[in-house]
Amino acid sequence: MHYDSPVILLLAAGEGSRFGGAKQLAEIAGEPMVRRSARVLMETDMPVLVVTGAYADDVEAVLDDLPLSMVRCEAWQLGMGHSLAAGVRAMAHTFPQASAVLVCLADQPLLDSVALQAMLQRHQAAPRQILASEHNGVQGPPALFPRDCFEALASLSGTHGARQLLRQEAARVELFSPPAWVDVDTPEDLQRIRAILAKSGGSLG
Repeated sequence: MHYDSPVILLLAAGEGSRFGGAKQLAEIAGEPMVRRSARVLMETDMPVLVVTGAYADDVEAVLDDLPLSMVRCEAWQLGMGHSLAAGVRAMAHTFPQASAVLVCLADQPLLDSVALQAMLQRHQAAPRQILASEHNGVQGPPALFPRDCFEALASLSGTHGARQLLRQEAARVELFSPPAWVDVDTPEDLQRIRAILAKSGGSLG
């Protein structure tokens, strides 16, 4: 069987407990954070599948006019592992010939398509490698997993996402360092990002 391109999985199901509410909908440069993230991912010309959960109706509403797919994780409160697993299962059904999944987070709004393209190009050159981002010694999304990881990803649970899989497969993990990595976990993080974008005129490109 011939496998096509990777599919991008955007995780946007969290409750935002540390943030204090629906951080997916927090406004950044005039639009909801989740919409900004989705638009950047779509600039890669890869299919995008968004996993919603907490605040699903509102999150889906701000994405409704974009040419992407969405799946709702009903068990989102059990943690990122559940949301990631639900997304990978839906992806395998909707895009059965996907060559890999590129996992991204809705709360990393400073990511740009150039950094993502570097990972996608590396996947084309080395299709068996796992590609992960690293910041201050911590590995995580954006992270690209080839097709032979789908079964393990689809069986994840709990709060830890794919970090255990990255450890198990360490021998074939390559690390990237995106130039603008800031997770929005708290209101203070959001203010930092707004300040960064204000200095750069609303764009890092």
